[in-house]
Amino acid sequence: FLQHSGFRLVASDHDAPATHLFAGNFDGQVAARDAAVAQEESKPRQSSLGSGSGSGNVYETDDSLHMYLGLHYPNSGEKEGVAPILPHDNSPNHGTGFPQRVAGLLSSLKPEFNNNRALDIGCAVGGASFELAKTFDHVDAFDFSGSFVSAAKRMQSAENIKFRVPVEAELYEDVQAIHEHGVTDSVRSKVQFFTGDACRLIDMKEDGILGSYDGVVMSNLLCRLPDPMACLAGLPEIINPGGVVVMVTPFSWLTEFT
Repeated sequence: FLQHSGFRLVASDHDAPATHLFAGNFDGQVAARDAAVAQEESKPRQSSLGSGSGSGNVYETDDSLHMYLGLHYPNSGEKEGVAPILPHDNSPNHGTGFPQRVAGLLSSLKPEFNNNRALDIGCAVGGASFELAKTFDHVDAFDFSGSFVSAAKRMQSAENIKFRVPVEAELYEDVQAIHEHGVTDSVRSKVQFFTGDACRLIDMKEDGILGSYDGVVMSNLLCRLPDPMACLAGLPEIINPGGVVVMVTPFSWLTEFT
């Protein structure tokens, strides 16, 4: 077959191996599809961060959990021989350890120590929280995702957690989640993980769930909230004089979150 020799049409004597989602001819299928879309859009929309139920939270999936375990624990896969980034020339290995670098940024800004306590808002599976515990005497860390908090607690207890690393197409390798160097039993014991809502900081403070902190980190969080201003308005209520808040966000503002 020569690339420029012309067009060739291949036809099968059998029906196409396809499943019609909407029965009928093409025009009928389009109409049925549009009707189904309109019906779905007419349903009341529930924010992904507006309910504690797993069905409404886009982070309560195995895929999200595996992805975040890989992000927060980049040393994972060493003993299995699985690199955090597929090896190739000029691999951006400097991009690994992002949660740890965010925690390090807070420490480098030298907040004034009043009670030497830190808060990790939207802690996910805890990588930044443990890094903060190397500097602060106590770290409160919360996330809206129950599965993330559960995984963080299991990492705190040094349980054997395995997650999938995509290798090629639908091929995966199972690796064990490994803590970063220096995250000892003593460091892990400084962290308290719990579920919470970043849009209710003031309520959580009034209920005694949150205290006051010398340092706060909010990583990849602000553009994931249904009410970002409510979160920002609550920060003055929990930060100590001379304290530092580090906010890192990709500003993605995706509709499934906001």
